[in-house]
Amino acid sequence: MAAPVYFVRHGETDWNRQGLIQGWVNTSLNATGHGQAKAIGRALAAIDELAGGFRFFVSPLTRTRQTMAHIARALELDEARVHVEPTVKELGFGVWEGKPFWELKASPVYPADAESRYGWRPEGGESYEDGSARLAQWLAELDGPAVVVAHGAIGRCLIGQLAGLPASEIVGLRMPQGCYCRLADGQANWFDATGDGA
Repeated sequence: MAAPVYFVRHGETDWNRQGLIQGWVNTSLNATGHGQAKAIGRALAAIDELAGGFRFFVSPLTRTRQTMAHIARALELDEARVHVEPTVKELGFGVWEGKPFWELKASPVYPADAESRYGWRPEGGESYEDGSARLAQWLAELDGPAVVVAHGAIGRCLIGQLAGLPASEIVGLRMPQGCYCRLADGQANWFDATGDGA
């Protein structure tokens, strides 16, 4: 799509800090996460093109809604302009939610190569392929510029769709916190809002 989309991953949670898989578990931002969200809000407020015509979407989970609340305050957005959008909810990780990432990566059920990981569905959860399919129709109907506050795994799917990336690249995309990504013309450009280095 020609209109730009700004993607923001939620700020840090204690589970992020501990390296635990969150998925659909409803965690909250920690102090660092609130600081990151405020910094992103200030950075976005300084972008002229965001002053008009943009729509604002947020995942229904607490950590993303807290992040969007800081952004909305910085942009002086009316609450009615922020749409809670289930389509951009994080991928479900099923039986792995609450367990450390290292345990998943060390498990024999986890595919060794990136292309296989794209289609791998954890028990009771979703694959990256499922997430991309979930987004496809929604993105096809998105007819203007938008700001999307969501999560790491579904964010990879979003960037993969808008930048036209192959499956093998999507699963390895970096998903920094305290940053935002501008997606336009098939390009994904990250900007650090905190000064910590994206």
